[in-house]
Amino acid sequence: MRASSSRSELNHPVAALFPFQARMRGYTLPSVRSLRLFIFGLLCASGVSRAQPIDAFSARGIDLVPFKFTPGMDSGLTLEGGELLNTRSWQLTALVDFNIGILSAKFGNERLGELMPFRTDIHILGAYQLHPRIEVAADIPLVAQAHNFGLLDAQGFPTTPPAAFGLGAPRLLGRVQILKQSEVPIVGLAGILEVRFPIGGVDSFMSDRGFVFAPRVAVERGIGPVRLLGNVGWRLRTAPGRFLNLYVGQEFTLGGGAIVEIPNFSIFQNNQLIAEVNVATPAEAPFTFTEAEALKTPFEAMVGARTTVGGNWGVQLSVGKGLGETGYGRELLRVALGVSYQHVAEPDSDNDGIPDRVDGCPDQAEDLDGVEDVDGCPEAKDPDRDGDGVPDKVDACPDQPGLQQLDGCPDRDGDQIPDNVDKCPDQPGPPELTGCPPPEDEEEVVLESERIRINNQILFEFGSDRIDPRSFKLLDEVAQVLNKNKDVGPVQIEGHTDNVGSREININLSKRRAKAVETYLIGKGIAAKRLRSEGFGFDRPIATNDTPLGRAKNRRTEFKLLEEIENKGEQKPAPRK
Repeated sequence: MRASSSRSELNHPVAALFPFQARMRGYTLPSVRSLRLFIFGLLCASGVSRAQPIDAFSARGIDLVPFKFTPGMDSGLTLEGGELLNTRSWQLTALVDFNIGILSAKFGNERLGELMPFRTDIHILGAYQLHPRIEVAADIPLVAQAHNFGLLDAQGFPTTPPAAFGLGAPRLLGRVQILKQSEVPIVGLAGILEVRFPIGGVDSFMSDRGFVFAPRVAVERGIGPVRLLGNVGWRLRTAPGRFLNLYVGQEFTLGGGAIVEIPNFSIFQNNQLIAEVNVATPAEAPFTFTEAEALKTPFEAMVGARTTVGGNWGVQLSVGKGLGETGYGRELLRVALGVSYQHVAEPDSDNDGIPDRVDGCPDQAEDLDGVEDVDGCPEAKDPDRDGDGVPDKVDACPDQPGLQQLDGCPDRDGDQIPDNVDKCPDQPGPPELTGCPPPEDEEEVVLESERIRINNQILFEFGSDRIDPRSFKLLDEVAQVLNKNKDVGPVQIEGHTDNVGSREININLSKRRAKAVETYLIGKGIAAKRLRSEGFGFDRPIATNDTPLGRAKNRRTEFKLLEEIENKGEQKPAPRK
């Protein structure tokens, strides 16, 4: 391989059309007329029609920045990694890629000048982990560039200049995990299929003329804080591109790199140093580096750094340089800056949507049949006569379709007390009154020395922090009591649940329900500083959790006064309506 600092991107006899005089090896170049006649003969001998415009020979369809940054997660700069993240992880990135010296013209050993002095690509990159072994990703690029095609015009070789702004070639990528290093303690292995769409600036060096299919294999090996990456693949172009003597067709691609994890410091976490080398060599003449050849081998080295700040936000900076003679795919300088937001989902080995840390059966997917779907374990398929999804052996009402949360019994009045134990199945009421409404002359909200006692129940949708609209009236009366007693407070709103599901899930649910009540009261004019909210899950039951009625009693919201006041139990601040 011979490297030269001189640029020979357009070193072709067509350059003889330029009307200037120069001396090489003591000889004077022929006259302009002779040179043009000579080139006309070459074009005819190459099968180019006389009636064909010169741009037909210089038709572009070449993307002058062939090595693209990967949108994939947990990968290198341009190289994909062999390991994937957890299901439902995702990442969005905005990246600016600045390139200098990507297309120049030369006659012999004399450089005529830069035809494309610089180019800036703005990429919107996104990736989503669809399955434990499948990631999908996309790239939408916008291009801004400067050209110096007046150089050709001045030499009597007019050609249509490229556009200054435009859309690059959008990309779609799929990455499939083949081997995990945790499964085969040698390497991680993934297969990637990339498709580039020819809907960008085809005639402005922003996109290939046809579709580009780029299948490749990614290999990864972790050794302590170092991850070694390797990519091998093929670029299949449905339509080759060319400009003057430059021809871009099918290519083999090869890349290698390393990611080094370095210690966290200050606000900078997950710090990485990255180094990569990429080569894309033409299939017709692999590893062609000779400056006079039309087939070129893009060859590039890049280094970069990556860090995370604020938990989810990431910053990436990289610098690259073409290796060997500057030209197509071997830029003079490349600088890129990216900002990303990444959500890494919790591990979910069985991909049932329930994280392993709260999944009772992390290696068995929940069957999501409506029966105990929050525990992460599939239920055995037993007879179910009424078809409500609750097996007959645990269905308290096996011949009446009901709710799983109520042991398979119906609840006509929606007070979350099953009809088989509800003394007033058509009138909602609290579990303390076995489902019957409080007497008409009894206050629903009473201010006492240590609490605000409610004689009914605040209802929520099962498994949710959404307040049932039927409870709005009761909460409005609580707000009236607080508004009439400005000296009362702070009030702690406490949420409690039954024991269906894991402790962590119920703690979280009770906290969210208490917070929902606090938010509602603030919306009714209660100062936020007078309210607190806390959830205790099923840690403080007031009844057994072995029966639907007992569980209904344990699902409750209480209002505790953090500062005891004089007993106001006889006060009637919120009369029933």
